[in-house]
Amino acid sequence: MIQNSLIAGTDPLDAIDEFQAIVDDIPSIVFRTPMSSDNGDAESAFISNDVERSLGYPRATINNLEDWWYSNVHPDDISIANDQFSRWQQADFKGLLRRQYRFKHKTEDYLWVEDLIRKHSSSTHHADQFVGTITVIEDLVKTREQLRQLSYILPGVLYQLRFVSRSDISFPLISAHSKKLFDISPSELTDSAEAFFNKVHPDDLEPLIESLEDASNKLTPWQFEFRVMVERKVIWISGRAVPDKQVEDNLIWNGLFIDNTDKKSLELELKRTNDELKRAQQVGRVGHWQANLKSRELIRSTMVRELLGLEKTDSNTSIERFNSLVHPDDLEDVKSLERLTPNNNKLQIQHRMQHTDGHYIWVEEFAELQNDGYTLIGTFRDITEQKTLELELLKKSSTDRMTGIYNRGYFTEQVDKELSRAKRNGRPLSLIILDIDHFKNCNDSYGHPFGDEVIIKIASLLENAIRSHDTAARIGGEEFAALLPETNQTDAAAVAEKLRTTISAHKFSKNGDDIFVTVTLGVAEVQPGDNWTKLFNRADKALYRGKQSGRDQVFLASDL
Repeated sequence: MIQNSLIAGTDPLDAIDEFQAIVDDIPSIVFRTPMSSDNGDAESAFISNDVERSLGYPRATINNLEDWWYSNVHPDDISIANDQFSRWQQADFKGLLRRQYRFKHKTEDYLWVEDLIRKHSSSTHHADQFVGTITVIEDLVKTREQLRQLSYILPGVLYQLRFVSRSDISFPLISAHSKKLFDISPSELTDSAEAFFNKVHPDDLEPLIESLEDASNKLTPWQFEFRVMVERKVIWISGRAVPDKQVEDNLIWNGLFIDNTDKKSLELELKRTNDELKRAQQVGRVGHWQANLKSRELIRSTMVRELLGLEKTDSNTSIERFNSLVHPDDLEDVKSLERLTPNNNKLQIQHRMQHTDGHYIWVEEFAELQNDGYTLIGTFRDITEQKTLELELLKKSSTDRMTGIYNRGYFTEQVDKELSRAKRNGRPLSLIILDIDHFKNCNDSYGHPFGDEVIIKIASLLENAIRSHDTAARIGGEEFAALLPETNQTDAAAVAEKLRTTISAHKFSKNGDDIFVTVTLGVAEVQPGDNWTKLFNRADKALYRGKQSGRDQVFLASDL
């Protein structure tokens, strides 16, 4: 057999010698012994030379393996080792018998060893035999003892888990903390993990076993969170393990169980709070954001994205991207957020932002600069409905009822705002004042209803003559005004002249008569030190001079 299967072409005696040398070099004690000393084949017993290297006994001094074994096993371990053998015997010697016990060294010291034994049917000796190995595991046992002592300190349960199949799982080694955490003593889990799985929450049992199966199939580190029920109390467990080795298809995992209940409770509470906050934000249409003025990065909440119609995949999270959606007329106000200082670290603004479908929404932002001097945290609230109502009310209170254009009160407020902006930015600003010529005669000749018709029409022509960001208002009975930002006196005069010719060319009709009216206009540009009164007075004086000069003309304040 050796010639055919091991070293073909070699002399059988030489092959036997070489095989014997290989066995003697194996770093474990290899042995063979008859299954029974009564079978008359005691001569077939064998033990390798490693017995001297490992345990100090010369092979020649061992005459009977069974007697030698019994005389050197620690007295406290003999009954345990025999019980394990008996259970193996009752199972018809199926599989591999593994035992760990203390064995006396030649020096009289006891060392921890592990034997592995298998039943073998010998064709040479025509009898059943036991073959196996004995390995000194003193260092391993010392390490286990250190781990056991460490397990009393660690806030968890150290374990070794043996996984064969979902119906064959056990904990060969598990620390004493298992009693405290699971109310299960280590001895209850040595041969079967059934007591452990009986504690697992029913909803988590199948996912837990499936995760173990999946990790075992892939031989990847295992991690899983699950619940156990101990005295009607739910405990969250975090389990982690790494695969160690496989012996006879038995996968061994080394791992740790930790009571994760407090952390999980905080996570669940945080999730509940976040869900409530999200629902509140959805109801109140409120989002939040955080901006880094150094990196220019802007982190937006889901609600901010929803309010603006931005996709979740929109990866551009810069401040510049956000500002690109701000209405051009409001951008300067929004940029004022970046000018906050530690001494002036809060600001509340209302402005318009463009939705991705093109329409604008009104939002209110409240921002606060953090102590680091460059982090801004703010809220973002949709106030479109509120602002629309507010603007409608404002329009009613600021609009001339007859003409529909702004009244004097609103106009003076806008002048003050535009004056401040013009001074801050060093930009031009002009005012046009318009008065209907001989309006009293018009009323006296054709009646007040016709006079109202003239006023309404001139208001309409005035509004059509200016730009969308200019402001037109009726500031008196037959007197009107227009405020033109970013416009010098020369350009404002051109607007006034065009308006004058349009009005003078318009034909009114009354009782079959064609009626034409004219207007006189005064134009003034803002000068340093101007306020509403000074600016108005200069434009009004120009208007008065135009009246004196024959009416139906434009007169400039600079020509006074």
